[in-house]
Amino acid sequence: MAKGRTNKLATVIKGTGHASSLTDQGKHFEISHDRRSIDKRLLEASAVVAVPLLFAISGIAIRYAAFASVSAEPDFESYARALCRWDCHWYVDISELGYESFPIPNQSNVGRWGFFPLYPMLVAGIRTVFPFPTILVASITSIACSYAACLVAWPLFGKNMRAYVLYCAFLLSGPFSFHFTTFLTEPLFVLLTSCVFLALKRSNYLVAGVSSALLSATRLVGVLVVFATAIQMFQQHRGQGNTALSFPRWLLSRPDLLVAILISPAGLFAYILFLYVTVGDGFAFLHVQRAFGRVAGNPLLFLWDGLSAVPTTGWLPTAPQWSALAALTGLALSVVLAVRGQYGAGLFCAVCIILPLITNLASMVRYVIGLAPLIMLMAILLSASKLIWLAILVLFLGACYFMTMAWIGGYLALV
Repeated sequence: MAKGRTNKLATVIKGTGHASSLTDQGKHFEISHDRRSIDKRLLEASAVVAVPLLFAISGIAIRYAAFASVSAEPDFESYARALCRWDCHWYVDISELGYESFPIPNQSNVGRWGFFPLYPMLVAGIRTVFPFPTILVASITSIACSYAACLVAWPLFGKNMRAYVLYCAFLLSGPFSFHFTTFLTEPLFVLLTSCVFLALKRSNYLVAGVSSALLSATRLVGVLVVFATAIQMFQQHRGQGNTALSFPRWLLSRPDLLVAILISPAGLFAYILFLYVTVGDGFAFLHVQRAFGRVAGNPLLFLWDGLSAVPTTGWLPTAPQWSALAALTGLALSVVLAVRGQYGAGLFCAVCIILPLITNLASMVRYVIGLAPLIMLMAILLSASKLIWLAILVLFLGACYFMTMAWIGGYLALV
């Protein structure tokens, strides 16, 4: 009988030891799984940070090689000045001298008021801390903004690394990368646009409102992003099972949403107030457009005139044709965004193209490639096939050299 009790006790001890062993194995498996998960996240975060950094470095090298092929001055400041073309000079003047009063005796009637103040103010503020030439400070700031725009865009790609790589390559080493690395508003505009849509994706409407306010102080069309915010709010309301008719009442019951909408045009209103106080015309940024040759007309007629401006020699499209094709491509991609359920982004991009198109086709290529949702969509579509993705990536890097030379040479389609 004692022997039976001893056997039972041994069995219990053995069973307890076996259960303890299983528990230890389970804990070890959980720790190993957690460690692998952490390692995977760290690897992903490292790639997200490193990819745009590599393209920023390669972009500088490619654009500098293009500059060096046509210039005898090897220093970086000369390189930065060579890339400062067209509107870049206006932003340098605003950053250094501010806006003029009116009238200006014995000077041009084309004032600086058509160029919005946020980016020149940012560069001027940085220059007070780092007292280097304005164009150097602006070029480094533009590269930093474009780099930050890539990081902000990563969550919007839904962990699509191929599309993310293509997007970073386009901004920092692509055929139009000079637009995002010199003193133009595109770097800040793309960054703030990405901030707005990331905030909307996360339903953080106050952050979206602040980003929208800054966007409206960067370029006139930035104020239009408020429609994307309103559409996102409406979609959230409908997603909760509510009716469309109850949306106004629901909106009025949410002070945070009302604040987000009301502060969105704050940057534009502040600029209007500034112009009214200093110039006497709050809408000087609109009225001065006539001096730049921008007069309201029929956008369809502008498109037709652009497409019909056939080259007199050779087969390459003319500058007006490139501008018209860019506008049509941008509008087509806006429709694709809407079809894919991104109604706010699609509407925002379409209106940002149509509004300047009402005056003429000038700078249309730059306006289209500066719309972050369109470039993200393009990156997603072109990364569906690994072979196509690789070919486009190589094309971007190669085209960067030749397009930079065209930019330095003053090719009108790139203005």
